[in-house]
Amino acid sequence: TTLLYTIKFELRYTMSRLRSFTCLLLITLATLEESSSAGRLSEDATGIDNVPEETNKDDDVTVKEEEVIELRMPNITTEDHDQYLVTPIRVDYQDAYIVGYNPKASAEAVHHILIYGCSAPHRVDEPYWVVGDMGGICDWQGNISTILWAWALDAPDFTMPENVAFHIGSNANINFLLLQVHYKYKIDSGESSGVDVVIRKQAPLHLAGIYLFATGNTKIPGHMAVNADTTCSYNEEEDMTPFAFRTHTHKLGAVVSAWREREGDWTLLGSGDPRKPQMFYLMEGATHVIKTGDLLHARCLFINHKDTEVDIGATGQDEMCNFYMMYYQTADKFKLEEGCFREQEFMVPDYAKVDFIEVEELTYEMDTSWTTPPGITQMGGMACNANHTQLVVFHRADNDWSKEQWFDDNDEVLFPERYIHENTILFLDPETGKKLRSLGGGHFIMPHGVFVDHHGNVWVTDVALHQVMKFEVAGTEPSLVLGTKLQPGSDHAHFCKPTSVVVDVEDNVYVSDGYCNSRVVKFSKFGTFVAEFGEHSVEKGVAGGMGLVHDLSINHVDRVIYVADRENGQVHVMSYGGDFLSVYSVPGAAYALEYIPEMKSVAVVNVTEEGKHSALMITNPAQGEEGNQPYTSRQDNGHLPHQLLPPPRPGAHPTCGEPSPLS
Repeated sequence: TTLLYTIKFELRYTMSRLRSFTCLLLITLATLEESSSAGRLSEDATGIDNVPEETNKDDDVTVKEEEVIELRMPNITTEDHDQYLVTPIRVDYQDAYIVGYNPKASAEAVHHILIYGCSAPHRVDEPYWVVGDMGGICDWQGNISTILWAWALDAPDFTMPENVAFHIGSNANINFLLLQVHYKYKIDSGESSGVDVVIRKQAPLHLAGIYLFATGNTKIPGHMAVNADTTCSYNEEEDMTPFAFRTHTHKLGAVVSAWREREGDWTLLGSGDPRKPQMFYLMEGATHVIKTGDLLHARCLFINHKDTEVDIGATGQDEMCNFYMMYYQTADKFKLEEGCFREQEFMVPDYAKVDFIEVEELTYEMDTSWTTPPGITQMGGMACNANHTQLVVFHRADNDWSKEQWFDDNDEVLFPERYIHENTILFLDPETGKKLRSLGGGHFIMPHGVFVDHHGNVWVTDVALHQVMKFEVAGTEPSLVLGTKLQPGSDHAHFCKPTSVVVDVEDNVYVSDGYCNSRVVKFSKFGTFVAEFGEHSVEKGVAGGMGLVHDLSINHVDRVIYVADRENGQVHVMSYGGDFLSVYSVPGAAYALEYIPEMKSVAVVNVTEEGKHSALMITNPAQGEEGNQPYTSRQDNGHLPHQLLPPPRPGAHPTCGEPSPLS
């Protein structure tokens, strides 16, 4: 049994490095009668009894000029949601140097990934195991355990600066790399997320480490903003030079920052939004060396819109406060620094404070020279094409939803025969309002939402048909239809009055569903169901708890989607992977919204309980500050607004997206 496990263990690791010798390796291993070597745990192995306590340096493998260690979960399954799994790989080198990380994972399934360097793993009897947040990874007693990398939110590849690398191998007393993956959901079939670790043999001038700031006792009461602070004194003789940082919280974190204090003078080391892709960002500007006697501070600002208190903890429903700081020292004097975990409040001087809220005053004026083209009646929605040369209008012709009852108690349309014969999708010149072309006759009963993707394809929703349709750039017939015609439902093949649709740059499709189902549904570009997000709630301030999901808008840069929760009067911020990052309340009902990239803001059309209609501007919509509502209100034009598109570029005549009479 020991021989079998050892063969499998060695085989998987060696194949990841020497794929071209697979056949020869299989023949060689098949002839072995005894072996004391140990390598990578395989998918099928259930244990290994002979992991050596020390690496035999005489037999140590020499790393090539540049190689890739494929660090993967071995086709795992999980027993529950929110589980942390760890798998090890042996480092069979005396000296190797990590110069890059290429993640092979998706935020749809994975909350975050950590890579640890260890002298020995916590377990050697299984190919992978379930752990808590930070425990049960390395063998802590008298051995090295250090974080080497971290990933979340679909962060991209990372390459180390020239002449800086992480030292691994027997001479560094890091004999194992351990991959920890936090899975969001239960995994029923084999899953193999991981990281390609790029290594070299040439020793750099500087060796790198990670200094971690973390808190563990912070409590975040409902409807409060709370700082989680940690402070430590740096007492080592060797200078430490930080060069990159990463921030990490869960849903309530707004900003994470770190400072160096020297003789009362504060210097910001790094500050980041933890809702953006959680990669390591290189520190910009001057190099800030940390010397003996310097004080190091880190702070996480949490904003809790919920009614309940949230604690620091290991699950996705808890919170975390982490600031990871990559640093380097000269290779001959390098020392692994543990980090800072002493919680202590501090006051940041005004000149060093992090300003992350910016509110810009915007004024909208009616352009009386622009008139609505004839034939447009009650509008479902409008959108711009990618280069802002066409305004696309989706209207209802004679099918006026406000004049009669259209649906029965089961949400089925009462008039399934009332297809609109006129073209309902109109392409207009945004400068003049002239109709350029039209389509859609005979396809719709009750038009609602419209979106133009980055290819120029037009996507629309029909609440009576309970369907979403895609029209290609020059097409007049739908090339893709989602949902089952005239049949409301809540499974993967049905919608119930879908309201809006957006498409990301990878061509994934997101549908707000809608009047009956309080969810956002994600599909692949081929129309295959991927996941659904959100749950029904009439309680305000609960991220992901939604009532009537009425509109969507997408931010391609930050990879987030904004969701208009109409009756609850809220705007939810959701990642592509379905994490609800924050929620904002607006007065009254949130009918529609649109992200404005130039202003990093979201425009929201709302109707107050008093019947006042206005446009709101939410600035930096993934952030907020207690006591300072991050939006500004606009004038009431006396008409019920339904949708608002981005303002014109400076100095331009009314362009695609200006809130004109169409609003």
